[in-house]
Amino acid sequence: AYFNEVVTVTIVENKEVPLYPNEDPQVLARFQREVNLLCNNKIFCNAKSQVLIKDQKVYDLVVKDGVGIGQIFRYLDKLPSFDLHGLGRTERTFWREYSLKIPGVDCRLLEVFPSTLSEDGWLHAPDEEVCWDVEMEQNDHIAWVNPDLEVK
Repeated sequence: AYFNEVVTVTIVENKEVPLYPNEDPQVLARFQREVNLLCNNKIFCNAKSQVLIKDQKVYDLVVKDGVGIGQIFRYLDKLPSFDLHGLGRTERTFWREYSLKIPGVDCRLLEVFPSTLSEDGWLHAPDEEVCWDVEMEQNDHIAWVNPDLEVK
């Protein structure tokens, strides 16, 4: 909407990952997702998310019926609550971390944008080198990158 252009989503990662040993017993599944949002074939946002599903109906929608994790709220016609946990910037990016929740679904997201995004002509300017990784403290709720997680 910002550029008044078509936005496409490319999925980098979308997988169910093992529950943590100390996970809330109500959690049925944890999904890890990473997508790039593109406009004019240019990445304007990298978004990583962890989705906790605590509702069997939602789990079935995702696993059995193939409803995308990113479409759960719209599919269920539910407006999630929004909680901003942090925001910041690096030399080449700015980011925000937030949660979206409805009963039975908790999502924690980290979105990273190029710092030059709002400059005139950015959409049609040559691509610049952007590091989409943001160093963040790990907390009890989420680890953004955990290569040791494997689906069992």
